[in-house]
Amino acid sequence: MSRIGFTGIVFLVLALLAPPAQALDKPRDFVPPPPDQVPNVREQTRSVMIELASYAKKRDPNFQVLMRGGVELLIKGDWEVQWEALHDPSSTGFYRRLPERSVFRPLVKVLDGLVLDGLYCGGNALNKPLADAIKERKANDAQIDTEKKLGIQRPPVPVEMGPFSNDPAVELRRAAEIKEKQDREERIRRIVYAADTIRSEGRALLSVDACAGSGQVEAALRGAGRDRVTSFAAVGARLDQPPRPHPPGENAGEVLSVNAIHNWLPLLRSDGFGSKNSFVDAIADSNYDMVVIDVAHRGVDFLVKTDIARMKFKKLGPRRLVLAAMPIGRAYDWRWYWQKGWDIGAPPFLFAHDDKPGTFIADVGNSEWKTMLGKYISGVMDLGFDGVMFDDVDTYLWLEELMPIDR
Repeated sequence: MSRIGFTGIVFLVLALLAPPAQALDKPRDFVPPPPDQVPNVREQTRSVMIELASYAKKRDPNFQVLMRGGVELLIKGDWEVQWEALHDPSSTGFYRRLPERSVFRPLVKVLDGLVLDGLYCGGNALNKPLADAIKERKANDAQIDTEKKLGIQRPPVPVEMGPFSNDPAVELRRAAEIKEKQDREERIRRIVYAADTIRSEGRALLSVDACAGSGQVEAALRGAGRDRVTSFAAVGARLDQPPRPHPPGENAGEVLSVNAIHNWLPLLRSDGFGSKNSFVDAIADSNYDMVVIDVAHRGVDFLVKTDIARMKFKKLGPRRLVLAAMPIGRAYDWRWYWQKGWDIGAPPFLFAHDDKPGTFIADVGNSEWKTMLGKYISGVMDLGFDGVMFDDVDTYLWLEELMPIDR
């Protein structure tokens, strides 16, 4: 597809580092709906990705689909249990409900792998073998289930209660530390659920690890090898750095599926390259088994079929995978699709400002938005990409905070 063809696509979103973001402000004059009218944004996000991936795999069964983040979309958690209770308090539809901790198999079915951020470096690092973390989580679940039968209710992550000091300043500091610790443990609990699910279903597990130094990078790669996870570990792990000609785990074999990769490169920004040709040359002169890139150099200069075809082969010669980053939940005012005069609510899928200037939270349930994404994935396939990585999928967490159901 030519650049002219792509200008018919109105939306392309790119996220670099994807922990859930908090917005700077809510939409102007926004009033949260009553709890029983809050939409299930998790299900909306699932449905969009399932529809997109199903279309792609029907068109090409070998098309590879990754999801970055979005761990709550794979396993039913307490938020959706509460949401269902609010929308069906008499339980007339209970027979259709999945129990808590059930796997959402329609989504898993269309995914070839899951990308997690910070599995070995950073705030979400497990700091233990993945197998041990899964074993501990299952043991804790079994204990909680036993206690429920005895009428004992407790949260899966223990809550430390104050007071911690008679000094108000110390009390506030200690309370903040405790909350940060509990939030981290809850994030890791959800990550472990998702990793276990993906692994159990035979899908690939990948990670992006922003490490503090070369020693941490080496430790991250060792841990990933132990856990059968393919990690992109680097100091800082900025996703706009030139590729290394010889990546860790360099592999001379042909790679046609995500499950076969030994290494990978997420290069989501190409601003550091002087021209599109130099960007394409840098990829072609490397030996990564898989690269995930934007469809446009510096956000404006679209790649063409010949560019993709050239990048599909390692410098060693064998075939590799070239995937396109496909955002779901954010828009940016510095990208090619942006039009003068756009702001929150105009067009309607621009829902709110995000925490970075020029970044917007998108409404995944908006029909115009979904049509745009459908055109985008069709264009990606026309260009010859081997697959997509759904990015920016976890904006539902921000929307749930904006529209609480437990107030």
